[in-house]
Amino acid sequence: MRFSSLSGVSALTLAALTAPASCKPADSTYDYIVVGGGPAGLITAERLSEANKKVLLLERGHGPTVATGSNHTLSWDSSLTPIDVPGLSSAVGGLDLWNEYMCDDTAALAACVLGGGVTVNYMVFVHPPARDFDDKWPKGWKWNDVAPAADRLYARNQGTLVPSKNNERYDQGLYNTLSGFFDNLGWKSVDMIKQPNEKHEVYSWPSWNVKNALRAGPVRTYLPLAQKRNNFTLRMGSKVIRVVRSGSRATGVEVETAAGKKEIVKLSKNGRVVLSAGALTTPRLLFNSGIGPKKQILTAKKTGVTLPAERNWINLPVGENLMDHPIFTFTVKTDGAWGMLDTDSVLNGTDTKNIDLYEQKSSGVLTQGRHRMIFFSSNKGSDGVTRYFQGSCAAGGDGIASIKVYMTHGLTSTGVLGMTEEGKTVIEKSPYLQTDGDVEAAKAFVQDMVEKITDSSSGFVLQKETNTTAIIKAVTSGNHYAGTTKMGTDDGRKGGSSVVDTNAKIYGMDNLFVSDAGIHPDLPTGNIQTIVMVAAEAAVAKILAC
Repeated sequence: MRFSSLSGVSALTLAALTAPASCKPADSTYDYIVVGGGPAGLITAERLSEANKKVLLLERGHGPTVATGSNHTLSWDSSLTPIDVPGLSSAVGGLDLWNEYMCDDTAALAACVLGGGVTVNYMVFVHPPARDFDDKWPKGWKWNDVAPAADRLYARNQGTLVPSKNNERYDQGLYNTLSGFFDNLGWKSVDMIKQPNEKHEVYSWPSWNVKNALRAGPVRTYLPLAQKRNNFTLRMGSKVIRVVRSGSRATGVEVETAAGKKEIVKLSKNGRVVLSAGALTTPRLLFNSGIGPKKQILTAKKTGVTLPAERNWINLPVGENLMDHPIFTFTVKTDGAWGMLDTDSVLNGTDTKNIDLYEQKSSGVLTQGRHRMIFFSSNKGSDGVTRYFQGSCAAGGDGIASIKVYMTHGLTSTGVLGMTEEGKTVIEKSPYLQTDGDVEAAKAFVQDMVEKITDSSSGFVLQKETNTTAIIKAVTSGNHYAGTTKMGTDDGRKGGSSVVDTNAKIYGMDNLFVSDAGIHPDLPTGNIQTIVMVAAEAAVAKILAC
């Protein structure tokens, strides 16, 4: 495996000192160029290399682990970074590396680091229920079709409810308090890994994306397998600008390095490009390649990008099915006894008790993520649609539960992702609460929760936003974006809503594919990372077979 990387500091310094070079071809050619080293891109690239294809994986960011080149190590263990330690996941957003890892040209929060969002998220790992595929995914992508792909993922990256090696759970005060509350409401306890289809009035210990006491994900569970093969090359610090086209064929990609150098990386004679840059970035790559609504391509033209001749533009609804999970926040004061983990004392090495348990026995609270409980429920609206809700519960202070409720599967609102003349993606229409059905369902669920929490028998007090109107008004983004390159059988060139066909191939192109969350025609019932990985496993199998 060939490995090319620049550290964050040296790359930025070099970029400042080196003037942009003219675009020139690179020497090597590849059977597959995969754009984007997030979860979908890593899975796609590894499976392609496993199939004996010559693969180049291009990632604009850098590695988050020591093995992938990071020097952001912990003071008490030079083999680990804060990203590695599950218990530090809540602290990552306050560290200097956060700004280094975040994209600066996307419409909303997105991670430009190897591993993508899986590198920096809270690690909640929700196995998708069958309905997540059965309801709106096209023929060939129903649960029975993709279940083998899920099995392939789980064989490497299962998730766990008990990440501590000694099989103990730590800091269970919040769970004990809230489980009693939900038991009194008649809800039931489930194992969210073993019972993925149970999603109404249920709660569970969190399923975390943790393996061997470390943050898991494709950087740890797929990339090392690809790195053992000579047919796999990873290039970090490489920002793809566009797909180079000759009519309906992709011939390569234009890349800008951290040093400002531009080059064309070419495909082999029968090569293919797979875009896996994420639902907020893949659309820009398509606009820059003459694929998408004419309005967006004309905006791309103003950025100075080299476009194909207008006769070769492909009019597809790229960006026009933007979806996300809206979040409604409940801050609940209880009589429970718990506090928040002092991550500063872990980072500076003074919390020797928890550090020693983690270092010496791969056990303790540092093996766990931020949350202490996940719950699910649903309601059926007057439009006949059942909408699902996920509650992610974490400590918000002494005896305080911070509950983030996501409206998930079944919501009907969509937005539009576009592009500015500066080359950044922008949300032109919000995807949140755009339909009467979604508004009705959100109000009904939030009102029901408010009534249950504030009932005198609960012993709870609602803080901050304390009524339904205020909670709905304070809606925030789930950062689980999908749908911007929607998959389906209704060809978008002919008035349909789909950008890719059921082989994940762009309509109107011979050898250009997408494998990231943009192809999802529906939102999942829980956090999106797991279904992104499942769908990528299924997509790469389709790509290899077609």
